[in-house]
Amino acid sequence: MTLDTVATIANIMASGAVVLTLVFIGLQLRQNAHLTRMAAAQTSAQLLSANMGRVTESADLAEVLSREDGLSSWTRAEALRVSNFLSISFRHFEVLHTHRRFGVFEDELWEGSEARLRESLSDPDIREWWAGSRMFYARSFVKYVDRLAAELEVAQAMSTMGRD
Repeated sequence: MTLDTVATIANIMASGAVVLTLVFIGLQLRQNAHLTRMAAAQTSAQLLSANMGRVTESADLAEVLSREDGLSSWTRAEALRVSNFLSISFRHFEVLHTHRRFGVFEDELWEGSEARLRESLSDPDIREWWAGSRMFYARSFVKYVDRLAAELEVAQAMSTMGRD
């Protein structure tokens, strides 16, 4: 075996090692992406549970949120409590929306979150709160929520017209 043959074999082995290393790195990145998506889903569930727990644990907050006359009947202290609750809720939705945009949060999980967001926005008082609070959120999220709120307003207006 000549020196050239040994060098060629060494080059082939080195190239194979590089390819194997790249395959291994690719598998590690894939696994890391999966774990990141799972962590995002778990964090989301924990945040949602904690925030919804505030309503469950506080009969006063639940009562304020469910009043028929809503925003117009809230005292300053009640308005502050509701505003803080909604700020936490919408920040949670904003984080999920951002994670979804970047492929971290699964579309299937987002569907449930979007349904919860739509449910919140179906309340005219919450839409009014949003109109005054939207400046505190990322532009992409504001655009998204504004579109949902407009869709819900149209649907509610058409529903009201159908009853008249």
